[in-house]
Amino acid sequence: MVSQIKDFENKIRKYHSHPEAIVIDCKPIGYPFYVLTLDLTYLDSRDLELLEEYVMKCIANGLNKLEEIFGFLGMDNHIIEKVLSKLISNDLIIREHGFNLTQNGVDALQKQTVLAPISDTKTFYLDALNGKLIDKFHLSKFDTKKYQNSCIEKIIKRPRKDNIEDIIDHYQDIEKLLQPPGYNIIELIQVNKIEKVYPEWHEVLLVLYKSNANDTELEYEIFSRDSIQKDYRETIEKLYGEGKKILDPIFQDMKQDNTSNQSFTKIVSSINDEDIKNVEQISARISSLNDPDYFIDITNNSVKEEKQKLKAQLEQIKTQSRISEVIHTCDIREYLFKALKQANNRVMIVSPWIKSNVVNQEFLSILEETLKRKVQVNIIYGYKETPGSMKNDTWSINKLENLMYNYKNLNFQKTTNSHRKQVVCDDKFAIVTSFNFLSFRADPNLTYRDELGVILRDKQTIEDLFNSGISLVKV
Repeated sequence: MVSQIKDFENKIRKYHSHPEAIVIDCKPIGYPFYVLTLDLTYLDSRDLELLEEYVMKCIANGLNKLEEIFGFLGMDNHIIEKVLSKLISNDLIIREHGFNLTQNGVDALQKQTVLAPISDTKTFYLDALNGKLIDKFHLSKFDTKKYQNSCIEKIIKRPRKDNIEDIIDHYQDIEKLLQPPGYNIIELIQVNKIEKVYPEWHEVLLVLYKSNANDTELEYEIFSRDSIQKDYRETIEKLYGEGKKILDPIFQDMKQDNTSNQSFTKIVSSINDEDIKNVEQISARISSLNDPDYFIDITNNSVKEEKQKLKAQLEQIKTQSRISEVIHTCDIREYLFKALKQANNRVMIVSPWIKSNVVNQEFLSILEETLKRKVQVNIIYGYKETPGSMKNDTWSINKLENLMYNYKNLNFQKTTNSHRKQVVCDDKFAIVTSFNFLSFRADPNLTYRDELGVILRDKQTIEDLFNSGISLVKV
């Protein structure tokens, strides 16, 4: 997931010329289509390209020399030579005392002149936002039952079964889509009926980003198959221009329950928002200078000198603030698993709440593997419960208590009232954040929350955080 986010970030930086853009998170959403199964009648008897047919007709009518054929057709002799060469290789003509049709050629030419109507059933997809018709694409189906609030509402009116007048404007598109690549040989006679029609949502990724670290506004881009989908974005922007704000319900859902980052500064008061912003901004600037595809306007210094200057500024801020790196929602849970998998001596996890969608079987399995390596693990949770507040899941708590019974190196305790969120991994790194490690999964399929965290690598700071966490549950 992290590598995919970084890939999205690089593509957004290049596509929008925002070399300091920062991807915050991404979320799968359902893009609507109508699936149409149509009963068609069309003419499909032309196996020969048009020029091949004309050349063979010339030969059938006695023009069997190269100069006679290109002279009659009024075309360059090199073009006719290529056509003749292809017809010979396909055993449609033979060169004996000039050019002559083989029996296969006679049959092919005869078939070319007899139009036989064909009845067939074909499936097409009607874009429910812009009304464009296509015959195939490679998007995955979206699970509408599981993620109802992540589906874009349909704009185009649904065609009705057995009402072919609803798609009469698409007849020309249907005929074009019936053509094989490089040919124009099929003639649509009629659409007999609409046999089936039903809506279907297909998955694209809504990627949220800031154009730079200082920007307070979130922007978005549409991805599928790891590529920016310009057409989908343009369709959505056009609808917004018409007052149809189709993404607003999804944005609203993504922003609800958004946890304030104010708790972040309460945990480590010496780390302030300005330092976080500066680390993000300078890191993004250095990253943009590393990209050879960008021309950076630096008037007095070379790119190398500018990078050195920025790195020096970054190191100064890191030294003063103890911030090693700033991470967002999509990265934070990855670091939790990184701590469990890489720790040699100790891990501490402090989080107010515990939910079973986070402390699930995957989490428990990784935790048990950590315990088997004799790593001391401290899990501390607990926040004062009030009416309407979040509740802990007993299933997860029971599972953790069972592990503590089986592994003496697991210390699982509840504190009376702490809103702190932190992770400590040996003396390698610590994370302080607004991210609820044990109750928020950071699943892009679920509600979006812009969580922020900082990684600290100063050994004394890590030790202070560890001791501070232990003090939460000291008797």
